[in-house]
Amino acid sequence: MKTTDIRIAGLGTYIPEIVDARKAVALGLYDADEYEFYGWTGAAVAGDMPAPDMAIAAAQQAMDRSGLHPHDIDFHIHACGHEQGPEGWSPQHYILRHLTDRDVPSFRVWQACSGLVGSLELAACYLKAVPERNAALLTGADNVGTPNFNRWAFGIQNGVLGDGGSAVLLSKSEGFASLLSINTNSTAEVEEQYRGTEPLFPPSLTVGRGMDFKERLAAAGGLEETVAEVVRRQGELRTEIALRTLAEAGLEPGDVTRVCHVFTGQESYLKVILDPMGLSPEQGLLDFGRNLGHMTVNDQIVGLTHLVETGQVGPGDHVLIVAHGGGVSITCAVVRIDERPSWAAAAA
Repeated sequence: MKTTDIRIAGLGTYIPEIVDARKAVALGLYDADEYEFYGWTGAAVAGDMPAPDMAIAAAQQAMDRSGLHPHDIDFHIHACGHEQGPEGWSPQHYILRHLTDRDVPSFRVWQACSGLVGSLELAACYLKAVPERNAALLTGADNVGTPNFNRWAFGIQNGVLGDGGSAVLLSKSEGFASLLSINTNSTAEVEEQYRGTEPLFPPSLTVGRGMDFKERLAAAGGLEETVAEVVRRQGELRTEIALRTLAEAGLEPGDVTRVCHVFTGQESYLKVILDPMGLSPEQGLLDFGRNLGHMTVNDQIVGLTHLVETGQVGPGDHVLIVAHGGGVSITCAVVRIDERPSWAAAAA
């Protein structure tokens, strides 16, 4: 979908304390062989800070940087990959309540780790549908440090998860960057591999079952074979979406300055994503992301914020955003930097 007159007015992040991966190995939380193989150097760990509070902190920063007033918000989406609080509770409205007293729609989106980037497309459509709508706030946050979950042994996505929050403020009237195009699609058949043989009822959380994706994927006919098939299917669609999104923006791969992607500790993993698109790992965020862990829904927006804050992208640069989640959901977007915001460093 080619988007017009949709701008990024503000970006914000909340990144908690970084725990060195070597410390996790010493504590017996992280397998020493996996530490050597996968390349992660750390993970952001929020302790007992609730995920919605990290989203609020990130959103407040985005609002402050945007110059918009909280009353300008017409729409809010909160994306997450993990539980946010009490069952049956509405974390998106908790977040909205702390940001504005205006009565606006607020939705929670679950698209696994592509949820926040995918929400950009929903928000753009919402704003364009009615001329009077001007601004949309998108937040994302997760704290995976629950008692029965080991962030250092996730089992997929190279195995380490980080906590944090991020936020984007879209506007039809002002901003430092433009959302040029965005597309989302699904590999729905892959849900079977991520479900494994677990029953759908009662839901696993209600009976105290832990989440073991290795076990689920292995149940589909062998772990390595299943992962390889998921990677192949997801990779084909991800490449097609990325190239189509670039074309809709009037660009080719050679016009891309940087790429915001799922964080990884391995260059080889990043090459699997970028090589088919005609892009290189040097355009990505390998060294930055490997110290944070895979931050579920937040990787791409945390990465984009970092690129702008540090002056690694500036006016005229194009950033390709590539997100995939749960094996089944994929979103790609193209952002053009139009001007250097006041909160960004000079060109690197």
